[in-house]
Amino acid sequence: MAGLVLQEATKKFGDNVILDAIDLQIDDGQFVVFVGPSGCGKSTLLRIIAGLTDISAGDVYIGGKKVNDVPPAERGIAMVFQSYALYPHMTVEQNMGFSLRMAREQKEVIHKKVVAAARILQLDQLLDRRPKELSGGQRQRVAIGRAIVRQPQIFLFDEPLSNLDAELRVDMRVQIAKLHQQLKTTMIYVTHDQVEAMTMADQIVVLNDGQLQQVGTPMTLYHYPRNRFVASFIGSPRMNFIPVSYQSSNSKGVDITLGGKKASLPVKAVDGESYATGQELFLGIRPKHLNMRGKGSLILPGKIEVVEKLGGLSYAYVHLKENDMQFTVEIDEDVSLAAGKEINLGLQAVDCHLFDGDGRAFRRLTRFDVH
Repeated sequence: MAGLVLQEATKKFGDNVILDAIDLQIDDGQFVVFVGPSGCGKSTLLRIIAGLTDISAGDVYIGGKKVNDVPPAERGIAMVFQSYALYPHMTVEQNMGFSLRMAREQKEVIHKKVVAAARILQLDQLLDRRPKELSGGQRQRVAIGRAIVRQPQIFLFDEPLSNLDAELRVDMRVQIAKLHQQLKTTMIYVTHDQVEAMTMADQIVVLNDGQLQQVGTPMTLYHYPRNRFVASFIGSPRMNFIPVSYQSSNSKGVDITLGGKKASLPVKAVDGESYATGQELFLGIRPKHLNMRGKGSLILPGKIEVVEKLGGLSYAYVHLKENDMQFTVEIDEDVSLAAGKEINLGLQAVDCHLFDGDGRAFRRLTRFDVH
């Protein structure tokens, strides 16, 4: 097993900067997820780690060894791609052991490693089948098994569940998480699906436009996003935002106004930044922290446009009267609401996030920060 260090990892295609000086440390045995929208550079970063894409500037270290010029086969990594890439004429056992045969391992050693990996992945009863006889989830497990038999220092997963249906994706998320618990090997997983990131990762790396936005545990990113992009990307449904006006600040927080109503939020500007009275900021509030009882530090009148009933939870999409905006609200299953109903949304100051015009987050205060 091994950790990974990236120092100012940069990738350019001509004048286009795909990755901009990425600094990142991944500890031995961690499960780390790279997440971000399409085109943000996450797959390119994974391919640089694998050695499949040349780095334009910066360094890559695996297990303390600089590997910039080390071929992929000698980096101690194994990669699982979005496509299963199985040989249709080979059995499961032959597919899983293919790389070992190419490395001229002894037949007995190959069989032992394949059987051990198949047992972990619950494929031991399918070793004589060919890919066309397998379900999508079973094919993906064969692709993962092909990586396991190589006993790599680091596993790399490039959106491996994208071709599966919703139910299989959930099942495979669980399977991969259990695999990490069993093998305790460093795993790096790329996805654009923040639900996958939240449910699987020890640490999440959020990327956007080739830049590293934030690194942290799933709940750190959820509760303490560094900027508005992270706040909107992490969490489902996404955070609601509404413009407010800055009034003043003190040791207990920041005073803002919204539609002539004043509220004090327990937040603090980052790096001692100062703001002018009346300057536009953006208040963020997650759907679960809004209530329809009209109680809280701020009240937002609105009308329900659509209600989505999902069983245990439902979501109401509310058009705000004063601001001509739509908010998403999480509601309990036993609350009966219909489109067209006039309501008052309430929100508590302690649940609010605050961002400046550049998207930088104000630091949320705890009771230990307030004097």
